Amino acid sequence: MKQPDRVSAFPRQMHTLPLSWLSLSVGKRLLIVALSYGLGVAGLWFLFPLVHNGASMFLPIVSACWLFRYRGLLISLVLNGIAFQLTYLFLLRGMLPDHAFVEGGIIGFGTSLGLGLVVCWLRTAVDLVQVARQQALAAEQERLLTLLRERQATLAYEQQRKINELKDQFLLNVSHELRTPLTMLGGSLELLSELDEHLDPLKRAHLLQEALASQEELVDLVNRVLDATEIPLAKLEAVRVHQILQEVLAQLAPGDVQAYTIRLQVPEQVMVWADPQFLRQVLLNLLTNVFKYVPTQTEIRIEAAQADPSSPVCLSVQDAGPGIPAEELPLLFEKFVRLKRDLAGSTRGTGLGLYICKQLVEAMGGRIWVESSGHLGEGSRFCVTLPPFSPP
Repeated sequence: MKQPDRVSAFPRQMHTLPLSWLSLSVGKRLLIVALSYGLGVAGLWFLFPLVHNGASMFLPIVSACWLFRYRGLLISLVLNGIAFQLTYLFLLRGMLPDHAFVEGGIIGFGTSLGLGLVVCWLRTAVDLVQVARQQALAAEQERLLTLLRERQATLAYEQQRKINELKDQFLLNVSHELRTPLTMLGGSLELLSELDEHLDPLKRAHLLQEALASQEELVDLVNRVLDATEIPLAKLEAVRVHQILQEVLAQLAPGDVQAYTIRLQVPEQVMVWADPQFLRQVLLNLLTNVFKYVPTQTEIRIEAAQADPSSPVCLSVQDAGPGIPAEELPLLFEKFVRLKRDLAGSTRGTGLGLYICKQLVEAMGGRIWVESSGHLGEGSRFCVTLPPFSPP
């Protein structure tokens, strides 16, 4: 504690000192009363010859009454009388006439009795206030516990409701995703089964190609769901970002790549500490989303920036699409979340791609977020930060 704090706290401690005596043990209270008697007798010894006043004996009266209430009053009156007599016999005799001592003793006894009764009343009032305060604190604590239980029940309800919503959304998305490839797969196999002898080789090859494409789409859907349930441990190594981007662009369908103007502004020397497979999947998911939701013949800008060699590398993908509404931005990286406008559209999706991206980026020690004004044509900017690679 700083010195000014100690100075300001000292008056508060002195103010609450008598109240702290209420919780002392019997032995400590008796010790305080004994010390007060020592001070009272010392006051008689040193002050009475000067002022002819025995007021110092009020100190043990006050201490005994405050610490033991009415029992302390009775005992202190007796002890005060004994102490005054002994002090008079051995120290004070001859300083005043005997009748003055008698009158002083009677006045002192009456004053001590009155003072003791006032202190005992104050102590009783303080006890009542303390009891009322403890009862109020107990009631307030019970009220807070009730509020806490209600809050926990509300949170549990909200969590369960959210889980149910996610479950319903998952079933809706997955059933929607499964329906189309299953229908196509079933139709192709049915035609092959019923009309195989009557089909020409070209038509048969086309049906087989459609069946295989549907099967691959189903496998991809299952893999995405499995990826969302368990993210493997990242195998970190030095990765050149420009090289990974070139590999990802080569994996994409040439028609999709040629339908956009891709501006690649990633210096070849930029390197990160990452899992190359994780980074490929993240970039592949981000670019696939662009191809699904952003109009063709627009620009896609991919940039990498680093303030200094020890700073994280910020990799961003900027599109010129419809943007994302501000109220939906916080939910974008949750499980099974899709934009409201996409749910009503024909574009299919499970709502797992960005969730998986977030898990993969965080597994590599990075962070992912999105920036968007929500205005048509201004698009969205997905940003990924990754730890830099620092050569030894």
